[in-house]
Amino acid sequence: MDGLPSITKMFGIELEFFLVDREGKLVNKADSIVKALKSKLTKTDITLECGKSMLELVSFPHRSSRETFIKYIQDFETFLYELDVNDLGIYNFGTYPGINNNEMRTESRYNVKKNILGEKNFVNAGKCIGFHYHYSLPRNSFNPNILFLYPDLNDRKKQKILSLYNLYIALDPAITTLMQSSPYFEGKLMGKDSRIMVYRGDKSFEYPDSLYANHPEFGNLNEYSPDFNSFIKTITNRTSKWKELLAANNSSFSDFAKRKGASLLDSSWKPIKISPHGTIEMRGPDMNSIRKVVALSTLMNNVSKYVEKNFIKIIPGIIGNNDPFKLEDGNLYVPDQAYLSNLQKESAIYGFESQRVLRYCKSLLKLLKTIVSVEMMAPFRVFQKSVMDEKSKSDEIISFVKKRQGYSDYKEILPETVQDFAVKTSETIFKNLVITKKMIQEIYPC
Repeated sequence: MDGLPSITKMFGIELEFFLVDREGKLVNKADSIVKALKSKLTKTDITLECGKSMLELVSFPHRSSRETFIKYIQDFETFLYELDVNDLGIYNFGTYPGINNNEMRTESRYNVKKNILGEKNFVNAGKCIGFHYHYSLPRNSFNPNILFLYPDLNDRKKQKILSLYNLYIALDPAITTLMQSSPYFEGKLMGKDSRIMVYRGDKSFEYPDSLYANHPEFGNLNEYSPDFNSFIKTITNRTSKWKELLAANNSSFSDFAKRKGASLLDSSWKPIKISPHGTIEMRGPDMNSIRKVVALSTLMNNVSKYVEKNFIKIIPGIIGNNDPFKLEDGNLYVPDQAYLSNLQKESAIYGFESQRVLRYCKSLLKLLKTIVSVEMMAPFRVFQKSVMDEKSKSDEIISFVKKRQGYSDYKEILPETVQDFAVKTSETIFKNLVITKKMIQEIYPC
């Protein structure tokens, strides 16, 4: 295996943020900030989201980790400066812990989606922020003219795509635990990852107003695909269903698409998707600190490249239930679908308090030590510490509330506690940025 050529792949990152004022209150000022920064940000793209207190800062794709991260950080510094000039800051965790007064946009594509999903459900799209990671599909497998996979791919490319897809599904409960930062939603403690509960539409969480509750096939955790034909059929069936829903609401697929030329891939908001950019996109985790974003991006880069370079097959089943991420004879063993679904639920509710979830995260970090050289392990220290301490950012937020409000009065977060935490969060972002930048420069020297 060591003699195989190295895999040089492009990747990109998307980070979502809430805007807050100096007092830690959400503000609906994304339009003015995006307008002010459009010409000042040259290494990233800043875009509006469905809510007016939300925005997204997107990297341009690159093969080099150093280039991607350093260029992103350079523009991020400009972003922070512009916010400071306007007496604003950002909240960078999965849900704003207090009452979210985000004003939703009313453009036609948002109204159509609101009508399909339900008004009470759609409003939750404006109350969650996440981190998205993109990894380019195998070379010459994606047709940029039709924004879909070529129909005549050889078996080797089909297997690579299938392995990446199933790998990302299996990773979801681990990486969402490592990144979870949303224990509170609308002022109430829901668990360790309320964003999963109020977004994906999984019935096991018994939250009828979640974003995709009425149409979970567009938002819940993906099922493994046993073969490439099943993988393609899942995409086309979902697209057909979305077209039917659009037609029932007097809209068309082309009208709904963000870009000129609709893609069959414009019909999924699931944790894992093949995107119209020719990438496999991981959308599951909460937003978190820049340091954890770099750590997770580096994790995804290493695992993805290893699986692709070594033509690893992903094998769900009982072996993966008992010994997750076991690597043997070209196979990576992962849990079966039922076990994975239970992990998702336990992760969202209990986080590291679940011994199964804790073991799953430990198994992933053990795999990393197998495939990553010692000198390149530095980004993962932040995850190793979380696992060792059995504490995520969600646990830290809950501890903050307990200290402020008392250990018997923390299940509802008071407005003043919310604002204090939001201000504290915004003030620590630059320090985190400086530390992360230095780490990147040491790991990836010029």
